[in-house]
Amino acid sequence: MKKIFALVAVALIGLTSAFAFSVGEIQGTWKDNNWNANWSFSADTNGEGQIVLSDATTGEVIATFKESNVQNYNLSAGLSGVTISFYSSEWGRKYSFTKPISLGSSLTLNIDRDWTDEPYEVEIPYVDGGAGLN
Repeated sequence: MKKIFALVAVALIGLTSAFAFSVGEIQGTWKDNNWNANWSFSADTNGEGQIVLSDATTGEVIATFKESNVQNYNLSAGLSGVTISFYSSEWGRKYSFTKPISLGSSLTLNIDRDWTDEPYEVEIPYVDGGAGLN
């Protein structure tokens, strides 16, 4: 019984740190030209993974997404590529970033908004930072 409890505890610890590891390992900025917005993946000063949405012209931070303020974080791989997705109850949106299986550095951004069935999908080009999705 103790072994089962230990395995469950290790699994829970692994799940709670998945956002920090997955997002913190990604370094770079991608631009949504439709909204003049930058999506920057990095680690904060504590090493926690974060995704910062900012105005591409002024640099003003619009939102910062971290493990502590998102729900349903998921990292998956499939035929379309590698996808990071999460839900923000504060913004009422589910965000998905997919790195297609290709040599390019662009991501596909999908946003599902709570108030409409109309999806938002755009290719966001890599503009700055580290090596991107490794």
